[in-house]
Amino acid sequence: MKNKFWLGIGAAAVLSSLGMAQALKPTEIPIDQLDPTRNLAQFQLESATHKPLPEEYIWTQQDAVKSDAISYEGLEQNDDIQPHYFRHTFDLRSVPQSATLYIAGPRSLRAYLNGQLVNQVQQNLDAPIGIKVYTADVSHALRAGQNVIAIEAVRGSGVPAFNNSRITAQLTSGRILAVKLIGAERGVDGPALLISNKEWKASLHADEGWQNAGFDDASWPAADSLGPIESSIDLLQWNADAGMYDWPGYDGISPFLAQAPLLPATVEHVYGGVGTIRNADALKAGSSSGGEFTVDLPAPQVENTNSPQIMLDFGRNANGRLHFVSDSDSPATVTVQYGESEAEALKQPYLGENALYIPAHGSAYAPKSTFRYAIVRFIGGQKLRFKSIEDDLIYYPVKYQGFFESSDPKLNLMWAIGAYTAHLCMQDDIWDAPKRDRGRWMGDLDVSGRTINDVFGDRFLMEDTLERLMGPAPVRQHVNGIAGYSAFWITGETEYYRHMGSKQQLMSFHERLVQLMHYMETELDSRNLYANNHKSWPFVDWSPELNGDTPEARRGTQLEFIAAFAQGVYLLNEMGDKENAQVFAKKLDDLKTAAREYLLDKQSDSYGDRWQVNAMAVLSGAADPSQYGEIWKAALSTVGKIKYNALIITPYYNYYVISAMAEMGHRAEALDWIRQYWGGMVDEGATSFWEGYDPSWYKDDAHGSLQADNMSGYRVSLAHGWSSGVTSWLMEEVLGIHATGAGFSTVDIRPDLIDLAWAKGGEPTPRGLLNVSLKKEGQNTAISLDLPPGTEAHVSVPVPSANAQVAVNGQRTQSEAAENGSRAIVTIRQAGHYEIAAQ
Repeated sequence: MKNKFWLGIGAAAVLSSLGMAQALKPTEIPIDQLDPTRNLAQFQLESATHKPLPEEYIWTQQDAVKSDAISYEGLEQNDDIQPHYFRHTFDLRSVPQSATLYIAGPRSLRAYLNGQLVNQVQQNLDAPIGIKVYTADVSHALRAGQNVIAIEAVRGSGVPAFNNSRITAQLTSGRILAVKLIGAERGVDGPALLISNKEWKASLHADEGWQNAGFDDASWPAADSLGPIESSIDLLQWNADAGMYDWPGYDGISPFLAQAPLLPATVEHVYGGVGTIRNADALKAGSSSGGEFTVDLPAPQVENTNSPQIMLDFGRNANGRLHFVSDSDSPATVTVQYGESEAEALKQPYLGENALYIPAHGSAYAPKSTFRYAIVRFIGGQKLRFKSIEDDLIYYPVKYQGFFESSDPKLNLMWAIGAYTAHLCMQDDIWDAPKRDRGRWMGDLDVSGRTINDVFGDRFLMEDTLERLMGPAPVRQHVNGIAGYSAFWITGETEYYRHMGSKQQLMSFHERLVQLMHYMETELDSRNLYANNHKSWPFVDWSPELNGDTPEARRGTQLEFIAAFAQGVYLLNEMGDKENAQVFAKKLDDLKTAAREYLLDKQSDSYGDRWQVNAMAVLSGAADPSQYGEIWKAALSTVGKIKYNALIITPYYNYYVISAMAEMGHRAEALDWIRQYWGGMVDEGATSFWEGYDPSWYKDDAHGSLQADNMSGYRVSLAHGWSSGVTSWLMEEVLGIHATGAGFSTVDIRPDLIDLAWAKGGEPTPRGLLNVSLKKEGQNTAISLDLPPGTEAHVSVPVPSANAQVAVNGQRTQSEAAENGSRAIVTIRQAGHYEIAAQ
């Protein structure tokens, strides 16, 4: 069934057999078409199709963010809401017939032109989107010659965000104002008559008459500017610009991204309301309908509750924005609601319900987000016609280089969904998720980065994201403000270096790596235990007692520190810094000793009963192999055996759990858990893997039952990079590929079919594709290997007995016994094709 396993068919069969309602709708998409951008041979980058807008985000200098210091603690909604005042003088040769003033950013404003009030508005702070665009027809207030605009603004509500960038912190705290005046009707782009920039005057205080044209603002300071509104990737993070969709000419897309149209797979929930809908199926992909999609309204404006409605299903979760192309003779107004699930779109869309104005015979874009479903209601206009309503996909053009196939079609599907999930997160840098938070988180990247390494072999986004997460020297705070994420920065950089081998990129972090490790040392007490001395955020997983300053979270963080210091020592040795490597090797020993003395449960010889903590003990080296049996008995033997588990685990830390199980020799049990856990998401209709999951949670409304991020419900993401670890695990533990030297200069290959009849796959390396193919032949496993140039491979071959021989291309080859005689390791140093088998 190569590339022919249809998403949702397995889900429907499983849920039907259990008598359950279908949680998410099945979708009939072949595996190789799950990612709609995967097979696009040609594309144009945003840099070739869009010129960044010149208008700038401005604010008052007195209230501007001054520092790049890391912060996750934003302003409370009603903090710092004093008015700010802005003025600017501009000239017009003549007054245009139509003129529209656009203002974005504030929660409330009063705008004056030549002393005349032209717009006054207050934002609904209960709406999820932080920025709103306000429009006004101002042609009546303009005059030929000199004009003066004056604005009183109160900072916007902002959005939750982690910031280590001044401009991101200022944007996400709502301290921004953008202004543009266009000589055209609303929704029609054109040359700007006026834009906000650093030449404006801005003050926290204003005397009487400040709004009048003749007011003397000579004493006002110049405005603080964050630069043009599309000038920096740091202005495109955390959904902060979601509301800018209504700004004329705004894309908010990084120059290295591309776009592609995706038509709906189905059109559902078609209701005429007080109007009439015709030819809804004309919007679908492959439609043979002969006419355009039309909507007739009985009046220029109708109530939203009775308006005509359609729901578009694009067949899978995808990142983009709804794009309307009008064929109407008059403008239209619609509202748009997105959902990663149908229930989210209908009940509680993450970005809320957003109005969109579509000019006659023009086009318009709804907010950027990730969604499968879009509900559109038609509330303005009368005889409306549309050439198309599609998802304008926004994606990072990168080739799928790695691959995996096996005798288990569902595993193949899990691999593909994990790869697609990671690709969805490759946007304006590598995000945790393209719906929420749309931001850089290092813990997420430690997992999704492995998937990206294994599937795409990407350099640009990986390096940019690692760079921005670390931030500039000197290092004075934790990555993301989380001690454990400082640790994962080191392990994530190590994985990237072993895969890509860029010494130049590694050396660029030399000073900051040393500073970060010293900063991590300052978190330790006199016993060398993590003590949270800096009062940061101890976070291990979204699970009871593992999020917040608890003994269990401290224990998990200690073990993450051990993993980080071990890899940090490796990186410093690679850099040639033997002195610091020795210093931190000593600290690594101290950390291990402290963990074993103070954190190890002496009665069970384990690190308690939590899966996450014991998994990290194994992976970090805090636990040595002699303890594996007790750790298995005390904790990890229960993985997959507890039907209703109050101590939940996310897909994020589940990757470390299944990796630890493999390290301990329990790959069969790990694979069984994979089929329950990631396979459970597949059975419930997942087209990308979810932020949180447990096989026992309610199925009738699967999305509404999910838990993560200290919450439950539809805010939980259905496309989260940290859930993609199953893809890497199959590469690492079935194909057995583990890079050990920089850029795959050396690699360990320990293939294990477990219960599969065959498996094959390829791993991208800087030296070429490394292919492994496995086939069960009686009691033996036949191994085919394609080794790229410059790579030394240590292949661990399963053998029937300690005395068995290993043949490479038919010739008996010297080998070294391993794993109590159940395996024999052969070393291959030359590029080429090899057939390897026990004899």
